[in-house]
Amino acid sequence: MTTGMAVLLGLIQGFTEFLPVSSSGHLVLAQSLMGGFSQPGLLFDTLLHLATLFAVLLFFRERVKNLMLAFFGIFFQQYRIVYYQNKNFLWGIIIASIPTAVIGLSLEKSAEHFFTTPSFVGYFLILTSLLLVFSDKMKPRGELTLPQSFIIGIVQGIAVIPGISRSGSTVAAGLFLGVKREDMAEFSFLMSVPAIFGAALLQVRHLETLPTDQLPAYGAGMLAAFISGLFAISFMVYFIKKANLKIFALYCLVLGITAIIWM
Repeated sequence: MTTGMAVLLGLIQGFTEFLPVSSSGHLVLAQSLMGGFSQPGLLFDTLLHLATLFAVLLFFRERVKNLMLAFFGIFFQQYRIVYYQNKNFLWGIIIASIPTAVIGLSLEKSAEHFFTTPSFVGYFLILTSLLLVFSDKMKPRGELTLPQSFIIGIVQGIAVIPGISRSGSTVAAGLFLGVKREDMAEFSFLMSVPAIFGAALLQVRHLETLPTDQLPAYGAGMLAAFISGLFAISFMVYFIKKANLKIFALYCLVLGITAIIWM
């Protein structure tokens, strides 16, 4: 893999990770068109996801800081006020992470198979398109609850399959369940933090098989994903709040059909 390939894939990952169009699906399709691309396991894909995780932490740094203090508030009295102010999101993320981890581990081998099958990605992109179309019609006004968080966590676990957008499917699930758009816009991004971190830990075993001459390419790809991810987050938050996801639904539909027919 050349540095140019890595940067291009990093830009694709960064821009599509937070848009409801499936970043993993785009990586599969892009990699299938690149001659000479190879990686140990899914290491490169996971490192790109890790770079976008850093983008989430930077963009939502104030909320992340408050959530960390709220966690300490479970055990220490001096942080109890911060805990009560953030407990819904804190426990929501913890509860959502449980089914995400269980399902993600169960689907890990199957997902790796899908990463080599572009036509499967096409079918799941069409599924993402349908989810976006129907959820965009919802007008929810409720607060996030723990049972809702658990269901959204299940959806995030299933979204390990390339072609199913993690951000799109979790936002859609929350809207179907009646969660306010502004809450889902933030919760969808924040709940990705433990999920991406966990996936990165699973791929650490492949680090020893990474040729040292590929390190500059991997680093360049991660930097590209981080920078483009920052732009994509603010862009996506705006569209979720404005209830205007139809353009992404149309894009997923066209790309899905193209992948099925031509790849």
